[in-house]
Amino acid sequence: MSAALEDEETCQLVLEIILGGKIPKVKVHAEHSILVNSEFKSVRLDIYASDEMQVNYNLEAQNENEGNLAKRSRFYQAEMDVSSLKPGEDYHNLKPSYVIFICTFDPFGQELYRYTFEERCLERDIALGDGTKKIFLSTKGKNENEVPKELVHSNPLFVYMEK
Repeated sequence: MSAALEDEETCQLVLEIILGGKIPKVKVHAEHSILVNSEFKSVRLDIYASDEMQVNYNLEAQNENEGNLAKRSRFYQAEMDVSSLKPGEDYHNLKPSYVIFICTFDPFGQELYRYTFEERCLERDIALGDGTKKIFLSTKGKNENEVPKELVHSNPLFVYMEK
């Protein structure tokens, strides 16, 4: 997957299909490593992209269900945030970011092609507004009528990963 998404036009097209809309031109870094401190776990992101508006995207291919995607997405999100502010910068400067896992299995067992998560208040269903989203795609979805047809039938990653 990394080889396909290293091409910036392909990556931008795939992100537009996943997110359901146009995004600005992207810059792509394959196998982007983030090491905050040698005493702590580092992370190597399959594909790390940022667009002209400084929105950050992390795309990960997942062929086996190791049961840790929720916690991994949390860790990857945190690592992306830690490396995006310089000392003294205000938290308002944190740009939106997406962690996206593309899976050859159904990570949550609900037969969806796309699961989108964001932080929300449980008592009043209010969005926190922290600018983060975690998206899990599954090649095993059965809800074609609930997602854009391009996500299911034209997504080159689904075709590539199912081989």
